[in-house]
Amino acid sequence: MRTDRAEHATTRAEGPSIHVVRARKLLLGGLVGGVGAAVICLIAFGIAMGVSGLASAGLAAVMVLFFYSVGQLVMVRFADAGARTLLSVAMASYTARVVVLGLLLLVYSKNADSWSAIRPIAVFLTTVAVVAGWLLVEVFVFSRLRIGAYDTEYVPPADDGSTP
Repeated sequence: MRTDRAEHATTRAEGPSIHVVRARKLLLGGLVGGVGAAVICLIAFGIAMGVSGLASAGLAAVMVLFFYSVGQLVMVRFADAGARTLLSVAMASYTARVVVLGLLLLVYSKNADSWSAIRPIAVFLTTVAVVAGWLLVEVFVFSRLRIGAYDTEYVPPADDGSTP
C-alpha cells in the first residue's frame, strides 16, 4: 500500500502540507467536541452544585482541554516529520503531560483539606465527558478525511498463446 505522491509534493510556498491540514482539522474537531462537552458540564454542575460545582467542572475541563490540545498541537507541528521522529515527539509530549498532571494530583492530595471547595464527582464526570466529547468528534472528523491509499496498477498476465 502506498500513498499518493501528490500529497507529499506540497511545498511551503503553496501553503501547509496535506498532513498539517489534516492534523489541524483533527485539532479543531477535538476542540469543538471537548468545549461542547465542557459547556454542558459547566451548566449542569453549576446548577446542581452551585459555585463549587461550576469551579470543579471548570478545573477539570481546562485540564483535559490543555492535555489534548497540547498533544494535538505537537502533532500539527511535526505532521511532516518522519514516522520515527513523530513517534518520539508524541511519546515525549505525552510523558511530559502525564508528569504535569501527576504533579497537579500530588499537590492536590497534599493540600486536599485547604481545597475543600473542589467536588471530586464533578471533576471526575467532567473529565470523562470532555474526553468523550473530544474523542467522538475527532473520530468523526477523521472518518471524513480524504486519505488516499492506492494499490499498484493492475497489470494482466502476459498472453503466451497457451490458453484456448
